[in-house]
Amino acid sequence: MKRMMAALSLSCLALAPLAHAADAKLSDCVSMQKQVSTALENAVSNPNAESARQEAQNGRSFCTSRLYDKGVAHYAKALELLNKS
Repeated sequence: MKRMMAALSLSCLALAPLAHAADAKLSDCVSMQKQVSTALENAVSNPNAESARQEAQNGRSFCTSRLYDKGVAHYAKALELLNKS
């Protein structure tokens, strides 16, 4: 239950950057990466964990290419996948 509440809280935080994804910056990528990393640590038995890892990897790739809006969108998708189970 505690993990579920933490994941829900993280998903709420994750949606905030989506509101301004077109204006995303490096700090948004860093924040989202931390949220996804924490959520993945708590998603040991989550059936969507592998898909979320792939989305996080895509997010990291876009962020390192300075395509912050696309990176943030992939991180948000990763959090969404983790909250579906």
